[in-house]
Amino acid sequence: MLDQVPKLVPVYAHRFLPAGHGSHGHPVMSIWGTDIIFYGADLADYINHEFDDFSAHTPHD
Repeated sequence: MLDQVPKLVPVYAHRFLPAGHGSHGHPVMSIWGTDIIFYGADLADYINHEFDDFSAHTPHD
C-alpha cells in the first residue's frame, strides 16, 4: 500500500510538497511525526505566508 502514497519533496525544514503530475497546485504541508498541518494551497501561497514580512529581517536604512 505504501507504493501508492505520493513521494514527498522537501521544501524547507519540515515543509513538504507531495510529488505528482502537473507543475502547480500541490499543497505545502508541515510534517513532523504524525502531526500534519496544511501550510499553503501551493508553493507560491506558502512562500507568501511564511516569508511575507521581509521588513522584520532587514536593516532600516
